[in-house]
Amino acid sequence: MCEKLILKARFVILNYKEYIENGYILVENGIIKKVGKVNEIQEEDASLIYDFKDAIIAPGFINTHTHAAMVGMRGMADDLPLKEWLEKYIWPTELKLVDRDFIRNTLPLALAEMISSGITTYVDMYFFEDTAAEIVKEAGIRAVLGEGIIDGETPAFKTPNETLDFVKNFYLNYERDNFIFPAVAPHAPYSTSKETLLRSKELAVEFGMPLLIHVAETQWEFNEIRNRTGLTPFAYLKSIGFLCEKVIAAHSVWIGEDEFEIIKNERVNISHNPESNAKLASGIAPVTRFIKEGINVTIGTDGACSNNNLDIIEEMRTASLLQKVKDLNPESLSSREIFKMATENAALALGLHDKLGTIESGKWADLVVLSLHSPHMRPVFDPYSHIVYSAKSTDVKAVLVNGKLIYLNGEFLTIDIEKAYHDVAKVEERVKREILKWS
Repeated sequence: MCEKLILKARFVILNYKEYIENGYILVENGIIKKVGKVNEIQEEDASLIYDFKDAIIAPGFINTHTHAAMVGMRGMADDLPLKEWLEKYIWPTELKLVDRDFIRNTLPLALAEMISSGITTYVDMYFFEDTAAEIVKEAGIRAVLGEGIIDGETPAFKTPNETLDFVKNFYLNYERDNFIFPAVAPHAPYSTSKETLLRSKELAVEFGMPLLIHVAETQWEFNEIRNRTGLTPFAYLKSIGFLCEKVIAAHSVWIGEDEFEIIKNERVNISHNPESNAKLASGIAPVTRFIKEGINVTIGTDGACSNNNLDIIEEMRTASLLQKVKDLNPESLSSREIFKMATENAALALGLHDKLGTIESGKWADLVVLSLHSPHMRPVFDPYSHIVYSAKSTDVKAVLVNGKLIYLNGEFLTIDIEKAYHDVAKVEERVKREILKWS
């Protein structure tokens, strides 16, 4: 059966350069078929027509770095530097707390939080990603899922070799899926050996998977890698043959002068996580310089344990404002540039730029609708400016993935939000009972 629907709004943003005022989108079987002005609509046998009127329709936002299920530890260990936060609190807690039930009890809440800020695809580095995939499928959004790999025990596996074997089988189970995209996710160059890094890359290249890793998040990491290897982090990764266009490097705050050319030449993608970096006092990534050098920069929220939310609209605003302060230049990281990072650049990093990131014929109908019907959204002279500088996640009116509404007027259509609240409350009680012994 051929399902057609038409969406109308005051603004339809096609990409970071172009938008249509008083526009419409024709969607057929989850694919965008036509885009144009409302007065150009021809007779279409559409089964559904959504007229959002005073609103902006934009490509769905893509969160290129998070640890989604960590919403279960939100606010558990705040106001600490990254190394202490990880080694004394997060990693020990995960080994004790995180299992398949933890994922089942936390991930629906994380998905709801992301959906309600307009995220239609997210990139995850965490554990039990096969269980996560089942939950993601039920919620109807898209996810790039990378099982976390370190040189040691994780909540899911005893060794990195066991994890890599899982990743291969995980890929084979989902290789033709349009909602689940397996990835390889070694944690960082300081926590993963050369052998494990190269095995991870080999697997990513063999099967065409994204290669997710934290790189140069803190000054400590920058100095640690240089002390161990005599090279800066990206220079070290290049020297061992790890870098390639599959890599999405999260954070990348501390960059040596020689490394910009390395990142560019190796076609590495950067995931900028400004709020997490600010909260952990890691620093502000040199995004303006990345862009000037022609490096593909995207945006991520990081996890709710270090951010402490998954709101990508807030993340976009923060990214732009922090970069202006860093550069002492109000022209740094414009609203259109940051919008591009959250849409087109992200789709390119995932190898899905032929399917996602813009509103045009032939692409998947993954869309976010933002209402202009609130005091802080009037008047409107530039819809890009409004999304980045004025909007809040509460302005998200609707979210569609593959042409299907999954969120409308504050209602989650694919997630039982009351059950999500109930389930995460069980995790909260367990954390209080078993984990927060230092408080």
